[in-house]
Amino acid sequence: MTNAPANTSEGHRWQAFNSTGLTCSCGERHVGLFPINMLTPVGWNGPRDYQEDDLLTMDRTFISPRYAVWEGQSFAIRMRLPLIIKGAQPAAFMYTVWAAIDRIHFENYVKARKEGKLSNLRQFSARLLNRLGGHHDTANLVGVSHDENDGELPMLLLGGPQPYTNRPDHPILTEQRHGIGFDRMLELFLAYDHDMRAAASAANVS
Repeated sequence: MTNAPANTSEGHRWQAFNSTGLTCSCGERHVGLFPINMLTPVGWNGPRDYQEDDLLTMDRTFISPRYAVWEGQSFAIRMRLPLIIKGAQPAAFMYTVWAAIDRIHFENYVKARKEGKLSNLRQFSARLLNRLGGHHDTANLVGVSHDENDGELPMLLLGGPQPYTNRPDHPILTEQRHGIGFDRMLELFLAYDHDMRAAASAANVS
C-alpha cells in the first residue's frame, strides 16, 4: 500500500475521533477506529454458535472464531482486511472477514499456530467470502494472505488476477492500495449502522 498525503491526521475531525470520540447513531460514543466483524462466510448454512478453535475437526461442518469448514471439503480462515486512512498511517479501517484457502494451506496454518511457528514470511492465495457493506459485491475477490508472527489474524491484501469476478478493477482494490479519506471512512461505518457524520461535522467547526 502506498503512502498518502498527510491530511487526515491533521484534521479537527480525526483529532476529535481519536481523543474525545464521536457520538454515534448506535447510542455509543466511539473513540478511535474499531473493526467491523463478519460473523460467517457468505452463504453459510451451518451452525452459527462458535465452537472453540481447538475443537476443530476437518471432516464435518464446523465454525469457530477463527476457522470454518464445510462438510470436510471447503476451508476458510478469518482474516483482517485493512483500508489505510490517508495521512494517518498505519491507522486503518479494518474488517475481519472470512477467506477460502486450499486445504493444504489450511492444515499448515492450523499446525503452525498450534506449535507457535507462524511466520510473516509465509503467504498463500485466499478468496474473500464476504459481501462488504459500502462496496459493490466483494465476494470472491482474491488476494494474498500474510501470516502474523504474533498469532494475530492473517492480513488479507487483495489484488492480482481476479478469476471469479467480472470486476478485475474493483474499487476496493484501489482503496486498499491507495487508502481512503475520513469521509469515506464515515460512509463505511454508516453501512454497518454506525452513523457519526453529525458529530464529525460539529467537530470540524468547533
